[in-house]
Amino acid sequence: MFKKLLSSIGVGAATVDTRLADSHCEPGGTLEGVVHVKGGNVEQSVDRIYIFFNTLYKHEVNDKATYSTFTIEKISLNEAPFLIGPDEVKEIPFTIDVPFNTPLSVSQSKSWIETGLDIAQAVDPKDEDAIVVKPNTTQQVVLDALDAIGFRLKKADTEMLPARHRSGRLPIAQELEYSPNGTRFDRKLDEIEVVLLQDESSLDLLIQVDKSVHNLGSLFADLSGTDESTHRLSYGNDELTIDHVRRDVESLIERSI
Repeated sequence: MFKKLLSSIGVGAATVDTRLADSHCEPGGTLEGVVHVKGGNVEQSVDRIYIFFNTLYKHEVNDKATYSTFTIEKISLNEAPFLIGPDEVKEIPFTIDVPFNTPLSVSQSKSWIETGLDIAQAVDPKDEDAIVVKPNTTQQVVLDALDAIGFRLKKADTEMLPARHRSGRLPIAQELEYSPNGTRFDRKLDEIEVVLLQDESSLDLLIQVDKSVHNLGSLFADLSGTDESTHRLSYGNDELTIDHVRRDVESLIERSI
């Protein structure tokens, strides 16, 4: 009885540990791993094993910027409760699809896997594992084109995407802010802000060209209106080359300054 009491408050209770096959993933790819559940000092009933694929997003609370958790994907690994005996080990493999437009792990952007057990009348054990979201092949073409122009990434934030730009996509998107220092646009603009919106067959590149440091604003705010400094470049996957994107971006900036 005393062991059961202790397990109900987490002492000597079942534990959970997620082991990823690879902590690196990319939008449009998959993330694989195995959840290890080890029994504690007494037999316990596990109602549910769940996995959250989480990231941070920026929003305002009482007119102040704050960061909160956004769950990109949630999966349940069991359909019915099961018993885990003392020191018993169960292994449950899983595969998570990584949605397009999942924020890349650049600047302060962070993503992680949270695994947990729902155990009746007990403290639910949890485990968190950081992951690294790398650009997929299509995204890398765009990033290489911006790099070829000479732009350098200043920071990245993830925010809620205005509803009219979602179209079945994630409701969040990552905004990449680039400095023009060292480019031929150095003295003509302060920064550009870029959002990549991708699906299986195409990619839209949203770009805001900021000419005055006194007029900087979030691209997400401008997307809600009709700001003329915000532009869209659309590509099919077979159209994307570094030179193509570079020429289009340079031409767009030249028309805007």
